Amino acid sequence: MLRLLAATMLCLAAPATAEVLTIEGSEPATANVNDLFRVAVERFEGRDGAVLAQALEAELGAAQFGGQPYYRIVALESGAPVDALITGTVRSRTEETPVTEKRKRCVEQDPGNKKKCLKEKEVDIRCYSRVATVATTVRLVAIADGAVRYSRPLHARDDITYCPDRSASRTVDQFVAETLKTQVRVIRGDLAPRDYALDIRVDENRKGLAKAAAETFKDAIRQTKSDQDGACATWTALTRDAEPTAALAFNLGLCSERQGDFDAALDWYGEAQRQGSRSDAIPDALARIERHRRALADWQARQRLGRRE
Repeated sequence: MLRLLAATMLCLAAPATAEVLTIEGSEPATANVNDLFRVAVERFEGRDGAVLAQALEAELGAAQFGGQPYYRIVALESGAPVDALITGTVRSRTEETPVTEKRKRCVEQDPGNKKKCLKEKEVDIRCYSRVATVATTVRLVAIADGAVRYSRPLHARDDITYCPDRSASRTVDQFVAETLKTQVRVIRGDLAPRDYALDIRVDENRKGLAKAAAETFKDAIRQTKSDQDGACATWTALTRDAEPTAALAFNLGLCSERQGDFDAALDWYGEAQRQGSRSDAIPDALARIERHRRALADWQARQRLGRRE
């Protein structure tokens, strides 16, 4: 999941100054949770377990799809019916080990210039290596049959050496707090779909277009900064009189994806490849569409199951 998140947020996002089209979509939950509507988060074991459990409860309670809540969060003490229970442990640990580092020290200064050193010597200074770890385990159990639907271990490590002349870049408490926030986001991404809005860079290559069409194509690229739908309309109009080039087909694929017409998007991306495009952006787009379609299908299945209750 972390790799997927990184690919989505880093590889697909374009620089803010580039000409882009904004694509909105959803990443599906990775766990099998379509039939689980009422969820309770039990306190996690460990000193920091309550903090993680409360944050996870808030994240899942705020999860939505299409503007509708994804879960109903239930307090265990209420006695209300529950479809699933989330439990786990959080173990944080810190170890310090003495280490030695070398430093240069001035042992003879210039009598005429106190800022100038005539002779240096290497000396040992006592430092400490601090290793902090946070190990979290989480699992989701379906109450109806007791099946473990989701289980995941998460581990983070912070290794810092600090000395009398160099302090630690962050405290253990800061590391633990940042780690718990990250782990909560990861777990939430596994258990509920996540909406995104990505700025995807358009293809600006005008090769293969006649002069007039190339100028229109260029105008549409500039237009993306102020009117993305208008740019898409301009590129669509070009196909009436010109054979789509790889760049034009790719941009029209983005336009179709942006409008939610995934069949047309797949056709345009395929056309871009047939026209010779080797851009990594096309496989990325195909995978993105597949995941978004899966998220939509999961939601539709969830809605059908919900109506039966």
